Order: sequence, then C-alpha cells, then structure tokens
Amino acid sequence: MMGTGGLSLDQAPPIDIPARFFLTAPLFAIAAGLLLAWQGPTLLVSRWMPGALAATHLIAIGYLGLIMCGALLQMLPVVAGAAVPAVRLVGTATHLLLTVGAAGLAWGLAGSGPTLIRVGAGAAALGFLVFVIPVGIALVRARGAPGTLLALRTAALALAVTVALGLLLVAVLQGWIRVAEHTRWVDTHAAWGLMGWVGLLVVGVAVQVLPMFYVTPTYPAPMRRWFAPAVLVGVGAASAAWIMGADLVGQAVFGTIALGFIGFAFITLRLISLRERPRLDPTLLHWWAAMLSLCGAALAWTFAAPPTLIGVLLLVGVGVGLPAGMLFKILPFLTWFHLQHRQLGSGRFDLRIPHMGSLLSTRWARVQFGLHLLALALLAGSLWVPVLARPAGIALALSSLVLLLLLIGVARTYRRFAALLRPAPSRAGPQT
Repeated sequence: MMGTGGLSLDQAPPIDIPARFFLTAPLFAIAAGLLLAWQGPTLLVSRWMPGALAATHLIAIGYLGLIMCGALLQMLPVVAGAAVPAVRLVGTATHLLLTVGAAGLAWGLAGSGPTLIRVGAGAAALGFLVFVIPVGIALVRARGAPGTLLALRTAALALAVTVALGLLLVAVLQGWIRVAEHTRWVDTHAAWGLMGWVGLLVVGVAVQVLPMFYVTPTYPAPMRRWFAPAVLVGVGAASAAWIMGADLVGQAVFGTIALGFIGFAFITLRLISLRERPRLDPTLLHWWAAMLSLCGAALAWTFAAPPTLIGVLLLVGVGVGLPAGMLFKILPFLTWFHLQHRQLGSGRFDLRIPHMGSLLSTRWARVQFGLHLLALALLAGSLWVPVLARPAGIALALSSLVLLLLLIGVARTYRRFAALLRPAPSRAGPQT
C-alpha cells in the first residue's frame, strides 16, 4: 500500500499546472535525439560543438527544467504544506518562458546567430526568475519533512546560481564582457547545474518519493540532514578554487562530492532492494539505471575520462532516464488523486475510478525503458565507434516519443473521467 501519511493532499494545485510541464518536456528530448540523428558523430566530437551545446540545453532546460519545475510546483504544497503564491500565474508564465527559452537558446547555439541566443537566454532566465521567487517564498514558509525541505531549499539556491552563471556566459559569448579562461566558468556553470540544481533536487525527490511509492525504509538521518548543505558548500568552494586557478584544490573537493553522490546512489539501491513491494516495475528499472549511471559518471570523472562520456552518463543516463521513470508514477498518482477528489465533490459514486496501476501500460513503459537503455549504450559506445551516433539519436527520440504517448494516454483518461464526474443534478422538486 502506498504511504501518503504527512502529505497535505488537499493543498495540491490544479492538475493542469504540472501536467502542461510534463507533457511538453518529452518534445525537447525528441528534438535532442533528432538533432543527434541528423548531425551524427560530428555532434560528439567535442562538447564545444554547436550541436552538442544545443542538445545539452534542449535536455537541461527544455526537458529537465520543465519536469523539475512542474514537479516542484506540485510537491511543495503537498509535501511541505506551503502553497506557491499565484500558482496558476507562476505555472503559466514559467512554462511559456522556459519553452520559448529552451527552443530559442538551443536554436541559437546550433548556429542560427546571436539574436536567438539572446532571446532564448533572456526568456529562460526570466522563466526561472518567475519560478524561483515564489517557490523561494513557499520554501521559507514550508514546515514539512526537514530532510526533503533542506534538499529542495539548497536545490533552489543552486538553480539561482546556475542561471546567474549562464547569463554571465551569454554575456561573454556576445562579447559584452570578458573573463579569464572562460572554459572554467563553463565547467562551474555545469557543476552548479548538475550537482547543485539537478543533483540536490533528485535527492529531495528520492527522500520523499521512494518511501511513499515503494514503501522502502527512510534514508539515514545523517544523509537527510547533512548531505544537501555539504554538497552546496562543496560546489561553492570547489568552484571558487577552480576559477582562481587552484586546480588541485578544486579537483579534490569535486572528487569528494562525487564520492558523496556515489554513496547516495548505493544507499538508494540498497533501500530499493529492501522495499516491501517485490515487483520490479519500469520506474524502479529507471532508478537502477540512473543510480548506476551516476556512479559511472563519478568514476569517469575521477579517472579523467573524456568529458563527453561524463556528460552522456549524467544528461542521458540520469537526466533523461530518471525523470521519465518518476513520471510513470507521478502523473498516474495525480490523475487518480484528482479524480477521487472530483468524485467526492460530485457524488458520482456509481462511477468506478481507474486505479493507478491501470492508467499507464506497464508493457509500453518497459518498451520505453528498453529504448532508453539502448540509446544510452549506443551513445556511450559512439565515443569510440562513431557510426553508432545516429542510431543512438533515433533510439533517444523513440524512447522520448513513447514516453510522450504514455503521458498523453494518462491525460486523456483524466479528461474523459473528469467530464463524467460533474455534480449530480439536484433531486429537489420545484417549490410551490
């Protein structure tokens, strides 16, 4: 049985707010896959190639950014009991700005010129700003589980730093300002985005979602209390050392952070193995693949592997796969919950609401995971066998397309039942 104790389900925002983020995000992963299939090995020659920069931002902002923002707008009122101010306005503006920003920035970085880069970067930055201010207010007011809140607060702070560094790099790219050794600033931007924003948000989601959906033991108290602030301080210290040229200090601190994430991955896999539900569904397969990819990326960085391999493991292995797996649970749960709420309000107890397990095809979810795993393997292999790049892009696009179709199916089921769950007509006759 799913554990929902401690959740403020009555404060959940309307389902269309997170759903629009979740349904738009796979389009950007499809676009990244098609871009790879079109450019092939050229895209993977270097992380500085225009196509590589475009694909990275399609995934980082268009896919990951949308899913993470949508999930936070949903989670904060439910997990922390703190509603996001003007959530409908915030959700609509954030969704629109991030969608335009990701598309414009990727298109500009792919070689379409500085105007699109400026427009895309400005829209994305404004979208994150519109998002992070009200979310920050909600996080200050929140009084939920301390471990989850700590990870979410540090992730929001890391997002703000990531966006600021991104704007700095756009200014450098446009020639407005100059910085010494700008590649160090690029690496710092990536570290704050991947280790800070994405990494800590994954930790915050895992601490809440794994015990709730899979009835696993809770994470150890020291990890819930100290891991997130330690990562935030560590990334800040390592970034400062790196920018100032103290490479050995920066590498030592980043290595320590990498070991910390390896520890988190092993603890996560251990908790999954101790779950009360023995069935290995597609969501758990994604958790396994993501945690192993995280360990692989940390080890690759430790042994000075090519940066492209690290990027593939983090962006595709963790950044594409894990959100897909979480959406397999989150959207069906939201659909079931909101339909239950509508049923109570309408009094239509004659209508049988579909249960969570029937809202999304397990067989097609396994197909999606298989395609994702194939894309990840081909992408990693293409660094040594370049001819694999185009098949990798096709597999990535197909896996994301299957994800999109599965989510559309859940959304259509919600709309069909929501239309039926209208308030029952009054039985009272006319007054005489």
